[in-house]
Amino acid sequence: MAAPESAPALSPGSADEEETILYDLLVNTEWPPETEVQLRGNRKHGASFIITKAIRDHLLFLRQYIWYSPAPFLLPDGLVRLVNKQINWHLVLANNGKLLAAVQDQCVEIRSAKDDFTSIIGKCQVPKDPKPQWRRVAWSYDCTLLAYAESTGTVRVFDLMGSELFVIAPASVFAGDLSYAIAGLVFLEYKASAQWSAELLVINYRGELRSYLVSVGTNQSYQESHSFSFSGHYPHGINTAIYHPGHRLLLVGGCETAELGISKAASCGLSAWRVLSGSPYYKQVTNGGDRVTEVPKTLGLLKLLSVKLSPRLGQEQDGIFKMGLSPDGSLLAAIHFSGKLSIWAIPSLKQQGVWRQDEQPGYNELNPDWRLSPE
Repeated sequence: MAAPESAPALSPGSADEEETILYDLLVNTEWPPETEVQLRGNRKHGASFIITKAIRDHLLFLRQYIWYSPAPFLLPDGLVRLVNKQINWHLVLANNGKLLAAVQDQCVEIRSAKDDFTSIIGKCQVPKDPKPQWRRVAWSYDCTLLAYAESTGTVRVFDLMGSELFVIAPASVFAGDLSYAIAGLVFLEYKASAQWSAELLVINYRGELRSYLVSVGTNQSYQESHSFSFSGHYPHGINTAIYHPGHRLLLVGGCETAELGISKAASCGLSAWRVLSGSPYYKQVTNGGDRVTEVPKTLGLLKLLSVKLSPRLGQEQDGIFKMGLSPDGSLLAAIHFSGKLSIWAIPSLKQQGVWRQDEQPGYNELNPDWRLSPE
């Protein structure tokens, strides 16, 4: 029997040889783990500390749960689920694209685009937050101020050097109630008086808006200007709010509703409010390509029932999670709890397109079980 022929040996330069390509990764910035700062004199040991803590905890319990026990404000399940899935850190780019705020556990780094954001030009020290995903950061319109909102609703304002200018405490807060966290943090240009540098809008998830006039420089201070509530339009609170400077519109996103006789945008939880210079300060825009229709008087009771019972139909209520404007400001993109993407014309709020999660290409390539995944 003839011996089998041996296969020809491959030469080192053969085309069949597997090529190995090495890539170099350039690391511009690296953040080491933060060390928690322990204040001097705050020793958590000893009999005096234990006695003081025991008395304080009991007094807090009595004050919060017996003497003062308000009805809890229930945030939408979809909102809570998505916010809690976010990472603790945030990267917020200024409007001019030249400054970046890197929000870490106990500080906010301000970086410049002059050296590709590698060096730090300012560092804002902030307290450790028990719910870091619920924090929010906003740049002023001229990129000279930075507002930082804690999960409790407290707002701190810094300059570009990282110096804390002042702290704005919330009007009311209840421990552990995330409805007091900030859903919208917006700087507006203020020209009515040279005394004030800007106007800061602080909107919590309850739909409560408070306006503050801020002043920097030698007379740095703030003063509350007015308050407003979106609860009449959003009985279950709001999810997000952004500002369109070209049209002076405050765009608010909330949960969808089955209410009859309203526009497509309103049924999806989207509304636009014109910013006015005086009372009532905000006026809902209802004209345009998608007009609001009148509800027959005979359906008044049905309308009320649909608003009250809509979140209790057995399935998770959809709503707007995040919004963003196109570079020219003519379009608004909205991401919903369900993963749906919708596009709207500005200022008419006429829907230009909508795509469900499963209609978007590659939506489940990274995580096929994204709905049930905790990450």
